[in-house]
Amino acid sequence: MKRILGLDLGTTSIGWALVNEKEEEKENSSIVRVGVRVNPLTVDERDNFEKGKAITTNAERTLKRSMRRNLQRYKLRRENLIECLKDNHIITDDSILCETGNKTTFETYRNRAKAVNEEVSLTEFARILLMINKKRGYKSSRKANNSAASCSL
Repeated sequence: MKRILGLDLGTTSIGWALVNEKEEEKENSSIVRVGVRVNPLTVDERDNFEKGKAITTNAERTLKRSMRRNLQRYKLRRENLIECLKDNHIITDDSILCETGNKTTFETYRNRAKAVNEEVSLTEFARILLMINKKRGYKSSRKANNSAASCSL
């Protein structure tokens, strides 16, 4: 008897069968085992699979997990910086670290530009450090696409 493994590969399932096939007239063919593995895909996953896009189902979970980690790291950096500023008596618990009120949208940027040529207060310096800490590691997509701008960095 010959043993044959048959596979049926579909878009959302894989079917299989193990068969004993007779080689002579007097023998009987028989099915040894059969089974199916169903992969329930969402509409988007099925469309991507049919188009041949090699995206795993866990890629979205991995992306969201890395976003959560980046947010947590940002919060830890900010907390550590604020704690360091408090330990060195640069700010207090009552210090305002964000822009408040009307017409203060770009106040921290103005203070940052002013700090290049003039002396700024410790509270303003702390706000400048927090702003730099917040935007640490970001690159504008506009600059990334412009090769001349990226070379000057």
